[in-house]
Amino acid sequence: MPPVNIKKSVGLGAVNNSADVKAVKARLIELGFDWLTADDIMGPTTVKAIKLFQAIKNGRNQVNLGSDGRVDPGGDTLKWLNADNAPRWIQMPQGSAAEGFHNHELEQTDDAHDFGTNWLADTLRATALAYKDNHLSANPKAALLTLNDFSLPQGGDTPMHATHESGLACDIRLPRKNGSTGGIEVTSASYDRKAMRAMIIAFRQQPQASRVLLSDQVLVAEGLCMAASGHANHAHFEIKPPPRNPA
Repeated sequence: MPPVNIKKSVGLGAVNNSADVKAVKARLIELGFDWLTADDIMGPTTVKAIKLFQAIKNGRNQVNLGSDGRVDPGGDTLKWLNADNAPRWIQMPQGSAAEGFHNHELEQTDDAHDFGTNWLADTLRATALAYKDNHLSANPKAALLTLNDFSLPQGGDTPMHATHESGLACDIRLPRKNGSTGGIEVTSASYDRKAMRAMIIAFRQQPQASRVLLSDQVLVAEGLCMAASGHANHAHFEIKPPPRNPA
């Protein structure tokens, strides 16, 4: 699409000229926020989408934290909408043994935490390939990097997580020594700490890696992760935005 050019502000408490609203919504739809309608109506669904986009480009895992729901001419939100590397909202990839990862979340038909940013998808793909090269190649029976719980289809609040709202985070199932994943804690005899260490190291090598939460005191002592309540049975990977590339 050509760059979005608006004359007046769009969004919450904004001027919302018809042409400007259409332009902003068309760009959001093109970026995968496709639950919006391609018209000039400014309502709560569009404001929510703008806030979600702002949370993503600001690196916030909670949509309402620092998001005003408004696009201003010349403002940072408009610059990101027009950026070459603007975030796209997608269903997260399935993965495969060849890629070194598996998306367990897609198997859970009663759980809709399947969505996130292309930034997160790309980081996880690169993480999995690094893990495959550095660990799976020498330990072919080890578990794949196994993904779980991203964000809801339209992002935003999820009762299952304090964060996970803006497609910048996901959970990682704990690897077992028999090559399966999940259903254990870091104190379990079947926990494969070597594989988990290799997964975290592979993730931390990525330029957009932000933090890892996992209450494994051995790996915490090694400086690889942070302990957090509720994170003894899974790890939590978060990313940060890349530098913005002007269009």
